[in-house]
Amino acid sequence: MTVINEKFVVHTQGNTDVVDITNEVKNSVYRHSLKDAAVHVYVAGSTVSITNIEFEPGLLVDLPEALERIAPVEKYYHHDET
Repeated sequence: MTVINEKFVVHTQGNTDVVDITNEVKNSVYRHSLKDAAVHVYVAGSTVSITNIEFEPGLLVDLPEALERIAPVEKYYHHDET
């Protein structure tokens, strides 16, 4: 099995910013003319996530609002001490 590693950088506005990386992933697959492949997307960091969601206007409002309810930005967090 052939393994191909590629990397791209995503710049965010921080906090609950939602970024569509579909084109970066798709371009990587097309660049190597892959037909049958598994794509693994990884991000380093303890406060970042990757999700598979519909990238549509309502969701761009709903997801940050839901994250703010779960983990408010202005709240004190013990991990901030390190």
